[in-house]
Amino acid sequence: METKKLTILKAIEKVHATSKDTKLKIDQYEVVKDEIKVVENYFKVNEIQAIILSSFLSLSCIDEIELIEVIKYFNLEKIEFLQYTLDINLLVNKNILLRKEHHRMAAEDYHTNPELLKFIISNNPIPECLIEIPAKEDSFIEFLGDLDKLSKQKDNREIEYHFFLYNLRNLIEDYSKYKLVNFAQENLKLIDSFVFFDVIIDVIAAGENNFRSSLQGTVDDFTNRNRDSYQYISDFLEGKTKLNQLDLVEKNKTQFGDKHKIQLTQKALKMLEELEGIKIGFKENKSEKLLYPDKIQKTKLFYNSSEQVQLNTILKSMSHKSFTNLQKRLSNSNLPIGMTSLLYGAPGTGKTESVYQIAKQFNRPVFKVEISETKSMWFGESQKLIKKVFTDYYEIKDREKICPILLFNEADAIIGKRKAAGSSSVADTENAIQNILLEELEDFNGILFATSNLVDNIDAAFERRFLFKIKFEKPSNENAAKIWKSKIPILSNKQAISLATNFNFSGGEMENISRKCIMEDAVLGSTVSFDQIYYFCENEKWGNNNLTNKIGF
Repeated sequence: METKKLTILKAIEKVHATSKDTKLKIDQYEVVKDEIKVVENYFKVNEIQAIILSSFLSLSCIDEIELIEVIKYFNLEKIEFLQYTLDINLLVNKNILLRKEHHRMAAEDYHTNPELLKFIISNNPIPECLIEIPAKEDSFIEFLGDLDKLSKQKDNREIEYHFFLYNLRNLIEDYSKYKLVNFAQENLKLIDSFVFFDVIIDVIAAGENNFRSSLQGTVDDFTNRNRDSYQYISDFLEGKTKLNQLDLVEKNKTQFGDKHKIQLTQKALKMLEELEGIKIGFKENKSEKLLYPDKIQKTKLFYNSSEQVQLNTILKSMSHKSFTNLQKRLSNSNLPIGMTSLLYGAPGTGKTESVYQIAKQFNRPVFKVEISETKSMWFGESQKLIKKVFTDYYEIKDREKICPILLFNEADAIIGKRKAAGSSSVADTENAIQNILLEELEDFNGILFATSNLVDNIDAAFERRFLFKIKFEKPSNENAAKIWKSKIPILSNKQAISLATNFNFSGGEMENISRKCIMEDAVLGSTVSFDQIYYFCENEKWGNNNLTNKIGF
């Protein structure tokens, strides 16, 4: 027989047919020496691998087969077949055989790589790049890959727990020439090392450091008992682990134990870059629901003395450090830890703008709820919607680096005096909203401001819920003159005092006059005169006699 006329498919068939009950004894294959050589050369394998491969290909070319079927075909005992496991692993590593892992070795499923069958059937050579074993890369990234594989083996119960620990120690030892691995080996416990590197894997996979890893899930991937997970998580939350003490991993701000997310600290990110050359940027996912400080225009506000005194108390507690310390002290005294403030008074007196400027000054984002615009949404879904406001706020608060401000703007509709129960469906709905709001304020954890134009109609039940209650009055003549000068810089001091004395305007009304001046200047192309400004002021109020045609509904 001439070997060159033998197709690879025919050679595989003949070797397989000869293999039945041979116990893989080489002297049984004398009659198919040429066929074995064809298989060897085609797949770039040795003699025994060519024999084993021929039977695997023949038995699994259409359906998957279990390893035990091949063992029986050769008429081998399981213990006898163990010596060939490295040969099978090589065939898998060369991507000739595909293996579906199972925690019992004999039950592992194999099938022929379908991408290679077309070459075999057509008797065309397989490109070498498709069946060569890539050289194992000796790198820190390879270490992370091996650790990830080991973790998955434990999760899939492919490896007993004590072997998992043994292999993890050996893996760290084998890669200890890498500086970050060596650091972990010398400074961390085994569980700390696993959590640390598992978080690094998540960070690299995501391409950003943004609380992607679950504390519970990551710890569970290492431990074998619930009580061990509980103990480590408790220690971590109390700052007792090496990861806390060495400032390597930090958690988000959620108060719910099963929802804690963790990420690398800035120190760990710096170590990752300096020791292993891996730079991870921090992508800050800004919430669309928040107004961030950089989007708030800085505005100078002028307060009456009584307002300034009360605001100063709030301002002293608004820095990140002061607010955190305040919450700790309140908690230690078994008091509510939220900071809730009500700013109330006539329209245009600077209540909402004050909240924005506080947010700007202390770099806090604002989660604004516009009650007047959304009131129609409450009916029918009132309880769910008001609760969702707080649920959304807490979720956002957990994601943000600094506690945001929850702003209930124009909250008249939900903090006004309650109506008699049963008087109307609308009244019952508004009362239900207020009851829920009162409950939420009782246990509030964060910073809340509510603004209201109501002066004498605030429900008494809300008095205790708001830690600070500041009434905003129209500006004094002295402050009004300062506001006029800030809004319309062309005014002289005397003119500003004249406007302040003759018109009892709020800051919002002065803002309107300023806008009219700018519009007049833009249309006429000339600076407005004081007489024109005075005329605008006379016509600002609805009740003035020269407003002959009021808009009515």
